[in-house]
Formats: sequence, structure tokens, C-alpha cells
Amino acid sequence: MIFKRLALLCALLAAGCAAWRMWGGIPVSAGPAPQRAEIPQASPERRAAALFYSDLGPDTVDISSYPPEIRRDYAVYARICASCHTLARSINSPYVGRSWWEFYIASMRMRAHFHGRPLSKEDIGSVLDFLEYDANERKVARAAQFEETKAELKRRFEAVLDERMEQLQRHPLPEPSR
Repeated sequence: MIFKRLALLCALLAAGCAAWRMWGGIPVSAGPAPQRAEIPQASPERRAAALFYSDLGPDTVDISSYPPEIRRDYAVYARICASCHTLARSINSPYVGRSWWEFYIASMRMRAHFHGRPLSKEDIGSVLDFLEYDANERKVARAAQFEETKAELKRRFEAVLDERMEQLQRHPLPEPSR
């Protein structure tokens, strides 16, 4: 008896899903597909130095439509962050929350201090303001496009890793002396 009820419930559920989909639950086409942004290829130097897939993406952001204070924050961000790594790393990273960036920048701030380049609280605030605003504009508001970019960068990074493995197999590192 319980099996008959379960089978009936499954059949009704399947029919309901089919009807929902047929009568507009999932649009077949919501108009033309959005234009895919072309992702430029990273230079051989950037490919060789890439530590993360995000390093292979664009290292600039079109800030022409951003508010003036965010454009000023971008200048601070570019000056500070580019002194240690490519801007592509943070521009193309999957992180969007300010709290995550605060955590990440805390370790950067310690490294900068150890290298004799301490970061001021004002500069950190500008960097955080830019990263938060930019993430909301590019990564949240245009999530589908950003996900496509991220998937392509991951595919490219896999190819870079494959190249590195092939190179190591052709020219193995010497055995460490004991």
C-alpha cells in the first residue's frame, strides 16, 4: 500500500514538473544571449608566474562608469596591490564579500610591513571600498558573465599546469642531497 502511494506521489511530481516547464516555468529563450566578453590571453611571463587561475585574467577594470570616489580608491588599490602581485589576481578572484577581503588583506598588510612598506588604515579602507564596489558591479550584478570568465580562466590554468608538468617530466629537478 505504501509503495502504491509513493509511486503515485512520484508520478504526480513528475507530471507537475513537466507541466510547470511546458507552461513557462523555465524559459526556453529569454531573448538573445548576452555578448561574451573576450578574455585576452595572458603574456608568457604572466603564464609562467601564475599561481592562481585568476592571475591569467584581465589585470584592469573599466572604471569609467564608477563614482569618482571609487575611481580614486581604484588608483590606491592599483598602486598598493600591484607592488606585490598582478592586479588580475584580485580582479578575477571569486571573492565578493568585504569581510573576506578584510581577512585576506590582513595577511597582505603583515607581509607589506615585513618588507618595509607598511600600509595605512586609510589606504586599506580605499582598497576595501574599491574591491567591495567592484565585486558588486562585476561579480554579483553580472554573475553569469563572471562565472563564464572564471570557468575559462580555470580551463586556461589547467593547461598551464599541464605544460608545467610536461616540462618537469622532460627536465626533472635534481635529487636533493642528504
